[in-house]
Amino acid sequence: MKIIVTYEVKQILTEESRASYLDKWRKEYSSLQQEREHLQFEMKRLQKKRPSDQKWIEEQFDKELRSRSERMSFLKFKMDQLDQLSVGSEIHDGEIQSVQELQVGDEWHGREQKGKIVVKDGIVQSIVPDSTGKDIMI
Repeated sequence: MKIIVTYEVKQILTEESRASYLDKWRKEYSSLQQEREHLQFEMKRLQKKRPSDQKWIEEQFDKELRSRSERMSFLKFKMDQLDQLSVGSEIHDGEIQSVQELQVGDEWHGREQKGKIVVKDGIVQSIVPDSTGKDIMI
């Protein structure tokens, strides 16, 4: 029988990975800023076009504007936190799933636990299959 096992991916922070994260988040922040400006422009354009629906238009656009503002605040928080982390810290970088074979007689204890993959500068450093497994160093 095959089962799906979840692995948590952790990134070891280096100066190179810090710069990469900051660059990615700054681009996303800038993109969100442009989206907000465009939404504000579209809202004003629609309000001029349909003065009777101004309140409804504003409510609809405010939802989208608020969503982007919250995302921007979260990105700013992540960038501030990243600046405070020291080189060598582990950062959660998502999860992946793997299909593994399970046979009658295999030990179950720990199979329900998440495994862990540690990556440094794009290179896998270790894989821990589950809570009972030993660290596989590469």
